[in-house]
Amino acid sequence: MLQRLTAMLLLGLATLPALAFDDAPALPERPLPGELRPRPLPHHFSAIAGPAWAAEAPATPAPTTEIIAAARAGDSAAVRRLLAAGSPPNTADADGERPLPVAVAGAHVESVRLLLQAGARPDARGAAGRLPLGLAAAGGQLSIVRQLLAAGANIDGRSANGATALHEAVRFDHPDVLAELLRAGPRPELSDREGLHPLALAAALGRVRCLEVLLDGGVAIDLPDRAGLTALYWARRYDRQLAEARLLARGAGREAWPLVLD
Repeated sequence: MLQRLTAMLLLGLATLPALAFDDAPALPERPLPGELRPRPLPHHFSAIAGPAWAAEAPATPAPTTEIIAAARAGDSAAVRRLLAAGSPPNTADADGERPLPVAVAGAHVESVRLLLQAGARPDARGAAGRLPLGLAAAGGQLSIVRQLLAAGANIDGRSANGATALHEAVRFDHPDVLAELLRAGPRPELSDREGLHPLALAAALGRVRCLEVLLDGGVAIDLPDRAGLTALYWARRYDRQLAEARLLARGAGREAWPLVLD
């Protein structure tokens, strides 16, 4: 019996090194001097590190910043070259600016034409939320207004300040632009942030030429604004005597204001 146990123990000891060697993982090969070997990141680490690496990338691609700079400078040759090279006409930079609004703001007619031809959206807002048509109307840029309308700009679009292009043309006293906008069939009853429609605004500011253009364009003389007030009320409130006289001469209602004033 003792001899049998001794034989079994010796057999187990003899096979143990072989089993341990077979089950052990293979040792990694050592790289040769100067040899670099990629080391993949663990899954959980790469999932965390990915967004951090992405944040280090430039916020705006270089072609976008370049075409915005060219549009702002009115460098139509550079705008043409960049568009031909694939620069996007609608992408915003890190400040929310886009090529078309900056070209319109700078009154760069040729750059505006090139951008619209390349597919720039005519209602693409700039960094301050201003619409191109409103910017063109405020600047008295009749040629650009025509380009934008031909490209399908929304005549009734409101900028972030609540103003339509008609409001901007009245505010900055551009009756020729106002006449062009009226031919596009806008809604004259739309109010700005202060609640005034363009006719009421023209009366309040004393913009007599714009007042005449609006009335000649078919805007109702006693059209109430958001508070139910008419252009005659606003002309009298701000003592715009010439505007008041024009309105009365053209048939404005004498009782078209509230009985109780604030």
